Amino acid sequence: MKKFISVALVLGMSASLAACTSTGQDAGSGGEDVVVVEGFGAEYETLFKENIAKPFTKETGIQVKYRAGGSGAETYAAIRAANGDPGFDLAVMTYFELDQGYQDHLLAPVTKKQVPNMANVPQKLQEHTYGVGAIHDVQQVSLMYNRDDFPKPPTSWDVMWSPKYGKGTLIFNPSNILGVYALLNLADMGGGGIDNMGPAFKRTEEMAKHALATPTTSAEAVPYMAKETATAFPYFDGRAAIYAKTNNYDFTVPAEGTYAHLGSLGIPDGASHKDNAYKLIDYWLSKKVQERWAHAYNVGPAITGLTFPADFAAKHITTPEKLDEVKIADAATVNKNRTEWQQEWQEAVR
Repeated sequence: MKKFISVALVLGMSASLAACTSTGQDAGSGGEDVVVVEGFGAEYETLFKENIAKPFTKETGIQVKYRAGGSGAETYAAIRAANGDPGFDLAVMTYFELDQGYQDHLLAPVTKKQVPNMANVPQKLQEHTYGVGAIHDVQQVSLMYNRDDFPKPPTSWDVMWSPKYGKGTLIFNPSNILGVYALLNLADMGGGGIDNMGPAFKRTEEMAKHALATPTTSAEAVPYMAKETATAFPYFDGRAAIYAKTNNYDFTVPAEGTYAHLGSLGIPDGASHKDNAYKLIDYWLSKKVQERWAHAYNVGPAITGLTFPADFAAKHITTPEKLDEVKIADAATVNKNRTEWQQEWQEAVR
C-alpha cells in the first residue's frame, strides 16, 4: 500500500460551523433595502466586504448582509434542502452549481434585461450560465513550482512524474474541484478526455507511487510550501499569486494548456430581495468593479474591455485571446460523473 504524509482534515468542520454564522447583525430578510449574500469565508469574505459590499452600499443605499459558508457545493446544497428558499438572496458559487440549479429549477433567471452589464460578458462565458446566473471572475489551473527546483518555469505538466521532482508533487482529491480539473488535465494528456477518463486514473496511479501527499483542499498545500517540501503541483492562479509573494514558489501554465474555473453568482428562486440581488450582480459586472475585484482576488475579469499591467496580465486570463486558449469543462458531464470519478481516484491512490 502506498504511504502518504497525512493531512489533518479540519477545514470541513470549520466550513460547516461558518455556514451557521452570519457576519452581519441580521442575516434575515429585514427590510427592502437589503440583500443577503451567502459566500466563501476566510480571505474571500474580507475582500468581498471591502471591494464589493461597502462601495455597493455607498452607491445604492442597499445594505449587504454577508453569510460566510463553505464551498459552492455546500451553498447549493442549502438551496436544494430549502427547495429554493434558503434565507439568502445571492449565492457565490461556481458554474457547476449553476448547471445543477438549472436542472433542478431552483435558481431564478438572470438575463441581460435584469443585469444589463452581462452584455459585456464574452459569449464563451455566457454559455456556462444556463440562464440562471452570472460569471463574475475567471481563474485557471496553473502549475505551482518551487523556485529552487526550477530556476526556470517548467513547461510541461509531466514534471510531476519526473523521478527528480515527482517525490514532491501533490495529488488533489477530486472531492475538491481543483482535483477534478487535475484529472481532466491528465485525461487530455493521456489521449483521453472528459468522456474517457481512463488515462487520468492510470497516470494518477503512477504518480501515487512517489507523491508527497493527497490534499483534500487547496489550503492543505500551504504547509508543504512553508516547509518547501512540495516541488510541483496544480493550483488555482488566484491562490497561487498570494503564496508566490510569501513563499519560495511561483506559478505558470504549461504548454499543454489548462482549464478555466468560473466563479459564479446565482439567485435562489425563493429569494426575498431578487431586485437587489440583480442590482448587486450588475454592479459586480461593471468595469470599475471588475477591475478592482480582479486585482484584489488575483483573478481574471468576466467582462472584456479592461486593461491590466503587463505583469498581472502575464499570470491571469485578462483578454478574449487568453480566454479562447483555456478549456472549460462541461458542467453537466462533471456533475453526473464526479462521484464515480472520486471512487476511481481512491482506487488509484490506494
